[in-house]
Amino acid sequence: MRKKKKSFATVYALNGEGGAEKKTIATLADLKDTGKAIWIHLNLSDPRAGKWLKKQSEISDWIRENLTNPEISDARVRIKQNKLLLLLRTVNRSSQSDPDDLVFLRLFATEKILISTCRNPTLNFAEIDDLFEDKEGPLNINDLLSILLEHTLDSVTDSIECIEDIVDEFEEKIITAKPQEGTYSALAERLRQVIIIRRFMMPEREVLDNLLRRGVKWFNAGIEQSIRDNFDRVRRIVEDIDLLEKRIRVNQDAISHMEDKQTQRNTYMLSVIAGIFLPLSFLTGIFGMNLGGIPLNENPYGFLAINLIMIFIGLIILFLFKKLKWI
Repeated sequence: MRKKKKSFATVYALNGEGGAEKKTIATLADLKDTGKAIWIHLNLSDPRAGKWLKKQSEISDWIRENLTNPEISDARVRIKQNKLLLLLRTVNRSSQSDPDDLVFLRLFATEKILISTCRNPTLNFAEIDDLFEDKEGPLNINDLLSILLEHTLDSVTDSIECIEDIVDEFEEKIITAKPQEGTYSALAERLRQVIIIRRFMMPEREVLDNLLRRGVKWFNAGIEQSIRDNFDRVRRIVEDIDLLEKRIRVNQDAISHMEDKQTQRNTYMLSVIAGIFLPLSFLTGIFGMNLGGIPLNENPYGFLAINLIMIFIGLIILFLFKKLKWI
């Protein structure tokens, strides 16, 4: 039996009451007259998604380029003829991805149609399906944009919280002076991750600010407030990242201090041991010379006497070190 190919598109027709009907991409013959608000999500890892976009006369070349070109690496907003193009960074939801693996969710929207594209899993469709099933989903394109903006930032927040949990564990061990071997390098990796996330979040804040100032004619008060809230949220995310970065650096400094302190103590102990054995080595050097006239050379108890003298000298040195509080 021939295996059915997985669809490259997820299509929802919003009913305006919080619900939606799932459709197939084949039933969407024309984007000009859709009637209901339509959301089309395309998986760009499937070549059929790009081919489908090329067939849509309503989608211009500049829109298609921004929706599909993997070389575009900056968040951006473009508004042209009441059509909105929005490129946002969000977290790759693949099971084996790192917290700092931020990928693009690309959005093209008109008053009746929203097309989103990505090459990696970026949205939780199970959660979105539950919203539609409970009649709590978006009523129109404005609401849909609001939900997608929230979802992109939810993923980033989850990633930051994941890094924070790991840093908390390291911090607890550092406070108790029991950091495991490799903790410093593990913290360095977390620092690298938060720096990358911050680098991608800063342009996103500018994009939302630009979108808020320019707007689109079909925007309503709800989407404008949502953009404003998400702009503030990005600002708080950047602040949280800055705080987390400082915490990581403080923990790294604490580990470095502990390692330096341990090194200094080891060096000090070696110096003390060398100080104890230096006069003893001097004595053994003298009495070890093969020359005539060495004291106790002919005495049968000479060896015992020399050992007792060295033990006595060693005890005196230990007493002096204790008295001087060197050990």
